Amino acid sequence: MSFSHEHDVDPRPTRDLKRRSVFAAGGVFLAAAAAAVVPFQGASAAPAGEDACVLQELPMPEGRYFSLVTAMSGDGDVIAYRVYPALLEGQERATYLYEDGEAVELPLPGTEQTLTGVNSDGVAVGASWVDGLLVPYVFRDGELWELGVEGGGTPTDVNEDGDIVGYSDQEYTQPVAWRDGSLKAETLQLPKGAVSGTASSIDEDGTIVGTYHTEDGFSRPYVWHPDGTGEELPMPEGADPAELFLTASVIADGWVGGNVYSPGLETGVRWNLEDGTVELTDVPMALAINEEGTVAGAAEPLAVFQEEDGKVVELPGLVDPADNWFGDYATEISDDGELVAGQVYAGQDEADNHILKAVTWTCD
Repeated sequence: MSFSHEHDVDPRPTRDLKRRSVFAAGGVFLAAAAAAVVPFQGASAAPAGEDACVLQELPMPEGRYFSLVTAMSGDGDVIAYRVYPALLEGQERATYLYEDGEAVELPLPGTEQTLTGVNSDGVAVGASWVDGLLVPYVFRDGELWELGVEGGGTPTDVNEDGDIVGYSDQEYTQPVAWRDGSLKAETLQLPKGAVSGTASSIDEDGTIVGTYHTEDGFSRPYVWHPDGTGEELPMPEGADPAELFLTASVIADGWVGGNVYSPGLETGVRWNLEDGTVELTDVPMALAINEEGTVAGAAEPLAVFQEEDGKVVELPGLVDPADNWFGDYATEISDDGELVAGQVYAGQDEADNHILKAVTWTCD
């Protein structure tokens, strides 16, 4: 889960990385990521009433003003986010890992850097553009490694064992996995009739979910089981299979979250793999799910989450909802449901560009 925004060039110098011509042969070790703590503006917390979730801004480095949460570990201990400079003249971003109240920069080469997955050990995955190629990376044990994949690509998630999933960035995207510590991508088999696909999330038992695209341009949710077999996820009641965009984007302990887009029907979807069930949610845009089946996302203009029993909780923002034309987003939720992360609208800058702030909500 990541959000895209275009901002200025990061003044911090990046490491020169020449384009590799053979990515399928395996990863190339890069210099150790010498992460240094930089000066940050103080984070702030929004007041909350009794039993409300408390909003807290993530630290913002000096000279930056716009930030987005891009990943969080299942226990909520490690959060990945990216920040942008105040000027709007370029694409370069800075990526950070937040843990134990401290934000540490994790530099990636190239431009448009983003971290897309992280686990509780601080193993992080992400990608950036280098010499016209989308290059995937993994950061583990204090070192940054380039992941091998034909044509470049993007990792989307990493589980507690360090297994990684994502997709190759060829003419037609293909779902891939880097498992058992390998830096070489393994292509996941797509079903008959699929022309492209992506692997979006991996569970702790190795189950992978994602989406494939049909020849007629529609999208279908798919699961790859640990034994190597795969199957399409069932369609929710009321969805028209003839005109359907149905995606699966996240998995946690057998719960799968996604979205359906069909004439007259646009909302979040929740599957339970163990029970074989599927249901529509009251979260219009589902972006995260935890092992309790709680779905987090957005219900314009508010960030929200819906518990397994159906209760929907609205999360506070930084501006009055009546003035929030852009909307807030809950993009991550911890396994116990006590920590939610995402970004909220914080107003306009002097050039009338919208500002988002990376935040967490603590919900005891």
